[in-house]
Amino acid sequence: MAWEKFGEETLKKLEKQKAFEDATVEKLNPLYKSITNPIIKLFIHRIILDTMKHSDTYQTLINMHRRVVVGEIDRNKMTQELTYHTQNESAMLDQAVEISKSVKDESSRKVLERIVEDEKRHHKILQELFEIISKEGEEWNKYLYDMFTGAGIP
Repeated sequence: MAWEKFGEETLKKLEKQKAFEDATVEKLNPLYKSITNPIIKLFIHRIILDTMKHSDTYQTLINMHRRVVVGEIDRNKMTQELTYHTQNESAMLDQAVEISKSVKDESSRKVLERIVEDEKRHHKILQELFEIISKEGEEWNKYLYDMFTGAGIP
């Protein structure tokens, strides 16, 4: 798939949308901190996290299309950190599976099964990061683009 750069008008819209997402997070944070109902608090937190993810995604699109140079990383440090976090995610996944199997209430079990799916997704993301840090130069940029856009996913 060819990389088609955005025009300046589209980039400005992306920047505006990113700022809107950031402002929304700033507005929701005090509400989140003031809520005492744990269910409402959980849902507001989910919205905050998704909104932060959207902001980061807009910024990544902006950077990619402006050809911002991907900075060098300390591959050894990243490998050590990713190894540590991969082990933690595996342990969290195992524990979440064990807990979900022990819960009799179907509604609660479904909530826990969503956590299990999140842990699986986190593990996959960490594996993709291992792949990213092994790439260099133009191969690195193409790999990042393909991974980010899903072009390399069957």
